[in-house]
Amino acid sequence: MENMSYRYLSPGHFPQLFAAFKEAFSDYALDMSYLREENLRNRWIKNGVDFASSVGAFAGERLVGFMVIGLDRWQGKAAAFDAGTGVVKGFRGFGVAPGLFDLALAGLREKEIKKFLLEVLQENKPAVKTYKKAGFNIIREFDCFQLAWEQARLDAPPADEGITIESVEAALLPEFQSFFDWQPSWENSSAAIARIPDEVRLYGLRLGGRWAGFLAYYPGLNWIMQIAVAPGQRRRGMATRLLARLARDLGGRTATVKLINVAHNDQAMLAWAGKAGFELYARQYEMALDL
Repeated sequence: MENMSYRYLSPGHFPQLFAAFKEAFSDYALDMSYLREENLRNRWIKNGVDFASSVGAFAGERLVGFMVIGLDRWQGKAAAFDAGTGVVKGFRGFGVAPGLFDLALAGLREKEIKKFLLEVLQENKPAVKTYKKAGFNIIREFDCFQLAWEQARLDAPPADEGITIESVEAALLPEFQSFFDWQPSWENSSAAIARIPDEVRLYGLRLGGRWAGFLAYYPGLNWIMQIAVAPGQRRRGMATRLLARLARDLGGRTATVKLINVAHNDQAMLAWAGKAGFELYARQYEMALDL
C-alpha cells in the first residue's frame, strides 16, 4: 500500500496504540470492549512489553497496524511474546501484517531473542494458517473458562484441621512453583504476576503450617491467573476452598470470573473446573517460532 511506513515504537505511542487496538479488535471473535486505556497499559506491563521491540504501520501519521511485543526469559532462553497484533479495518488485505512481522523479527534477531511465542484462537483458522506458514509451530492447547458466581458450586469437604487461607505477597511466588504440573502461559506466568503494576490478589493455603495451595487473581482483567494445589494434597477440596475465599472477598462486585489458559491435557484441572461450574468459552493455541 502506498504511503505506508513501518517503524519501531516508543511509550509515547501508547495513546495511538490504544485507539488502534480498540478499532482493530472491534470485530474480534471475543468481546474486547471492556478494556480501558489503563487496563491495556497495565496488561502490557504485566506481559513485559518493550516498545522499542514493538512495531507500527503508519498511513501518513495515522497508526493503522501494530505488533506489540513483550520480552522475558522463557525456559531459560531470551524470548519474545506477541502481546497484541492488529490491523484496523480498511487496511487489511494489503500486506500490512507481513510488513509488521518482518520488521519485528529483524529487531528480535538483533537482540538475540531465541524464541517468539504467541497465542491465537483455534477458531481463527486463517491466522493459524498464516502463522504456520511463517514457521510457527503449535506447542500447546489451552482452554479458557468463565464462571458465573451465581452458578458456582463451592461446596468443599469438611474443613481439615489446620487449614488456613491468607493473603500473601508476590515475593512468595517461588514457594508455589512446585505445585504446577505444567508451566503457566506467558500471560499467566509468575514473572507476569510480579510485574503487575496495580492491584493483584494472591492467596496461599496452608495445611498444618505448610503451603498446600495457591490462587492468583487479577482484578484489572477479572482473571484467575493461577490456581494450583501441592501434588500430595489434591482431591481434598483445596482448590474449591481457594475459589470460595475469592468469592467471599469479591462480595458480589463481579458477576463472573475468568480462568484463562488451562492446559487442555490437564484432565484433573478440567474436571475440577467443570465441577465448580466453569463453562468453556474459548480455546487457544500457544505457538512458537525458533529464531
